[in-house]
Amino acid sequence: MRCLLLSLPLLIVGCTTDPGFTPAQRLSGEWTSAMDGSRVTMSSDGTWLYAYIDQNGRHVLPGSFDATWDTITFISDDGLCAGVEGRYDYELSMDTLLLTLSDDDCPGREIRMDYAWTRAMSRDIPAVQIGEAKFITEKE
Repeated sequence: MRCLLLSLPLLIVGCTTDPGFTPAQRLSGEWTSAMDGSRVTMSSDGTWLYAYIDQNGRHVLPGSFDATWDTITFISDDGLCAGVEGRYDYELSMDTLLLTLSDDDCPGREIRMDYAWTRAMSRDIPAVQIGEAKFITEKE
């Protein structure tokens, strides 16, 4: 009986699965805002580019992000919110990213993040290769 009790924790630990990709890899790709069509391209190395168009023309702002499996922190390198961290909880369902404000002192970013973001799928994203987006077929 003692042997069985000691082996149970090992069995539970041994059954956990490694998804084969990091949170940053899971979020990598090009995302389009449902609010205004602006785009964010997130890279698996934790960098991003935010592209938008306003009355003054086209803008591309760089930044970085740090992600866990359920939170993401953005930091803008340029623009009005340079150096300001914005922390959000997130839910990712296939190709839709929903963000929920946790803490952000950048009002423009806070407003934009309140809308859904849709990913333009790419086969080189590890999460796609492994099957998180099972709806992608081999039709080309």
